[in-house]
Formats: sequence, structure tokens, C-alpha cells
Amino acid sequence: MFPSNCKAVLKTMDDNIVEYGQANISLKEKFVEFSSQFVPLLKIDTEAKIICLEGNASTHIITGRVFLSSKNLLRLVDIKCMLIPGAENHLETPTFLRAKIYKPIVKKGIFSKNKIVHKWDDCTVISVSMHQIVLRASRIMCEYEDQLKIKIGSPVFSKETEISLQLAQNGLMFGKNSKYIYRIMKMKEKEQAELAEYIKLGSMELIKYLH
Repeated sequence: MFPSNCKAVLKTMDDNIVEYGQANISLKEKFVEFSSQFVPLLKIDTEAKIICLEGNASTHIITGRVFLSSKNLLRLVDIKCMLIPGAENHLETPTFLRAKIYKPIVKKGIFSKNKIVHKWDDCTVISVSMHQIVLRASRIMCEYEDQLKIKIGSPVFSKETEISLQLAQNGLMFGKNSKYIYRIMKMKEKEQAELAEYIKLGSMELIKYLH
């Protein structure tokens, strides 16, 4: 997703590092605030840039005009934002995708013990990255199995694709459904490329008004 709050590097327009700190970004108001224990003063109305970080990876370049400069806070206005090549490998993008999961259910026996069977069930993918999928679904019995399969088609993949998942976080209830976080266990090279392109396009859509 777009990092509205993230670690960041403040730079001059010719790429000299000014300071490391934290960025708070408002896409709606088109400004970014950079804070640190000490921020060198920059002249009002000069241009500067802020590099957003996800872990140790640079994801976005934000440029703008200095509106406020103090020893702890810098504000840039009239900002523009660009996605750094390869950022899609480190970002997640919000989405709303209908998908199918192959999940365990308990089949109760009348004269025998209960047994675990599996069935395909509907779910909704609400965000995706190269490493994990966040979905909403009716209860998944994670106490029996922490792995499942998901089928996702267009617009992520060119054809319906089955992916193996490993539970990363137990479900949180939202009405009739629960929210689950799963790690992606393995994908083929073509599937990785298609997923990366989908995340890239989704990330660019979020900042399209800041080009």
C-alpha cells in the first residue's frame, strides 16, 4: 500500500543526503512532513526530495517545495510522487478480488469419529504482496491445518492460478467473515512476474494524481 507513514531519507534535488527520519504523507492534501531529532534548515520555496523506505528498500520518490523548515520538522507542498523501479517487490496493494480457497472442514460422523474433509469455498482477497495474501472468508479451521490452497484468476493472472499458502496470522472477525493473513509458499516464475506487474499497476494507481 502507499506508505502514508514510513521511514524516509531527506535529500537535496541533486541527491545529497540531508537527514534520515520519518515521513508522514497526505495524498489528499498533497503535502509531506519529514521529522527527525534534528533537521537542517532549508530555504522556503526551494525544492527537496524525500525517499520512502520499506525495510531497507527504497519505494517512492517524493519531490516538493519547502513550505516549513524547523529544527525538527520539514514540510513539502505541491508534491509529486514516483514509484521507484522494483518497488513492487516490497509493497502490498489493496484490492477486492473474488477467489476460491480449498479449506478443511469437520465432517461429523454418526457412528464414527469426526473426520477432516476439504472443500472449495468463496473468499475475497483484500490485499496482496509478493510474499503474502490478506483475505476475508467464513471461518477457516486453522487449528486443524495451517496450510491451504487458493485459486485466483484475472486481473492478477492470465489464467486461473492455484497457490499454496501458509497461515501467518489467525482470523479476526468482521461480521460473518474473518480476516486472515497467509504467506505465499511458492510460485512459478511466470506467476511471480504477473503478480509483480499487478502490484506495480495498483501502486501506480494510488499515486496517479501526484505525477
